[in-house]
Amino acid sequence: MNKQNQHRKALGRGLSNLIPTQVESSGTNEEIHLIDINAIRTNPFQPRTDFDEDEIQGLADSISNQGLLQPVVVRQKDNYYEIISGERRTRAFKLLKKDKVPCIIKNKVTDREMLELALVENIQREELNEIEKASAYQKLLLECNYTHDELSKQVGKSRTVITNSLRLLNLPDDVQQMVRKNQISMGHARALLALQDSKQMLDLANRIISENLSVRDIEKETQEFKGNKKIKVLPAEPLMDPDLANVVERLQYKFGTSVSIKQSTKEKGKLEFEYFNQQDLTRIVDILLA
Repeated sequence: MNKQNQHRKALGRGLSNLIPTQVESSGTNEEIHLIDINAIRTNPFQPRTDFDEDEIQGLADSISNQGLLQPVVVRQKDNYYEIISGERRTRAFKLLKKDKVPCIIKNKVTDREMLELALVENIQREELNEIEKASAYQKLLLECNYTHDELSKQVGKSRTVITNSLRLLNLPDDVQQMVRKNQISMGHARALLALQDSKQMLDLANRIISENLSVRDIEKETQEFKGNKKIKVLPAEPLMDPDLANVVERLQYKFGTSVSIKQSTKEKGKLEFEYFNQQDLTRIVDILLA
């Protein structure tokens, strides 16, 4: 099975039908319209915020030399069109100062399908940076009501990968921006997550850039931060009932954070969620109330 067929299979029958292969094959069943480029707007659910200008220029050069192999897919909305698939191609046409864009019009596309397609397609094509990818996972979980199992199958990633990715959203916004701009590496970002204080994370992230600190340096620094805190030693807890342990595991996968159950009696107890900052708390509450 080639990469494109694998991509379509993972997308699922409903979403894959929104993505044509090439003009030649799609043209036999669906009419291609030349639409005024000024009437085309971006997908409002597009998770990708950073587009490589050199990449778009390269695509524009390819289109100029070979033509457009795959039409842009749009839906009509009032007196304009929204991109379902093909934002890079549309940007390339703008660079070429083209007035018209070859498009396939799909009008029976819901907002949910627009969101799912934008997120899943970008994830599978590895076109998102790590922060955009984490945000995409979160939107699929919260706004499309995916379970972690469903999300794992849909995007072809393990639940562990998804959970670790979601943890990046616990970083302060300024640190997330550093990851977006490749000012700090993913290794640095994961090491910073060992801290629970946003100010400490940001201070250390700034030092990574100014002092060119390695991931190993950051791991040592975070250990020192944690070592300076007084740790309250608690008595060892009895082994958890296997059924409760399974509940804890499922909750941790769903919420992307540490979860604990403390029994006071056989029938009563406490359910606790760990959060690292206000943004993380809001994320957990949103999942609970969804």
